[in-house]
This record gives sequence, structure tokens and C-alpha cells, in this order.
Amino acid sequence: MLVGITGPSGAGKGCVTKVFERLGFTVIDADLIARQVVMPGEKALSALADAFGSDIIMSDGCLNRRLLGERAFSSEQNTVILNSIMHGEIKRRMILSAEQCASDGRNCLFDAPLLIEAELDGLCDVCVAVVASREIRMNRLMLRDHLTEQEIGSRLSRQHGDEYYTSHCEYVIVNDGDLAALERASAEVAGKILKQFAAE
Repeated sequence: MLVGITGPSGAGKGCVTKVFERLGFTVIDADLIARQVVMPGEKALSALADAFGSDIIMSDGCLNRRLLGERAFSSEQNTVILNSIMHGEIKRRMILSAEQCASDGRNCLFDAPLLIEAELDGLCDVCVAVVASREIRMNRLMLRDHLTEQEIGSRLSRQHGDEYYTSHCEYVIVNDGDLAALERASAEVAGKILKQFAAE
């Protein structure tokens, strides 16, 4: 079984995937793969430098993520350019990982903010949207990423509203409460999915 989890930044997708992981799912993390494809020497890093300036690569050869974020999220056009560079390679690596899980007989999960945009949802047996109010997400992201309210606001303005995610997914988890409530809701949804596929 392949489950897709998606939602806007700060909604709590990472916590949800940990619950699924405890239930035996192998997590294929798009954000982790995104970091791998911009390691020194990778083609995507060179393409980003060409598009957003060579100074986004620091003296040690690593990507200056904050500077890239400032430029990539400064306009809708720049965000499109960023996604066009990153999506293809991330998608290719995620599909390879899912194929390996299938051949090993393991359930796996795509944890991908851009699951729908990258058309990975069509490969999934079922998809789960994780959403939360904008104010709560803003606070979480400022604490997590140590960015300013303006920087977070710029990034969130380039993302879809909750309805975009919920309309594409069979299950929805609303994460406006505490961690315990999120874990309970996640376990309930995971249990329903496992029962659904056990019955088929």
C-alpha cells in the first residue's frame, strides 16, 4: 500500500508521518530528498545557481537555503522556476523508493508538501491532507525555522489554501490542537486505512 500525506507548511505533516511509521509504514520524505538533490556536485544545485545567482552557493559548496528562499519566494514566477528545477528529480527518486518498498512487500508513505502539484497523488492508493489555521502555522514555523513573520508570510502566500489539499484527499486531519490530539487523530486515520485495505 502507498499512502500520500500532504498539506501546507506548518500543518504538522511530520508528526503524522511518525504515527504511520510506528505502525510499520516506510516513510519516503520529499523534504529529505529535496535536501539530497542540492548537495554539492548535484545537477539541481548548479541549475538553482544559474537561476537565482551563484552567491546562493556558500564557500563550502553548500546551498544557502535562506538566501534561496528569499529569492525563490519573492514572486510567483520565481517560485515556478524553483519548482521546475526541483520537482522532476525529487519525483524520480521518490518513485524509485516506492518501487523498492513494493518489491519488498512493505507499506510505504509519501510525505510530500507538493504531492498534488508533482502528480504523485495519482500513484497513491489513498491520500491524507493535514491542515491547520494560518495563524497557528505561522507561529509554528517561526519557532521551527527561526524566520521572521514577514519571511514566513511570503512563503505561505505562495501556497494553496486548505481546500486545495482537502479536495484531493480521501482523509483530512485538522491540527489546531496539541500534539496528543494530533497523534490520536493520526492513529485513527491510519487504522481506518489499514482496515480498508485489509478488507479488499
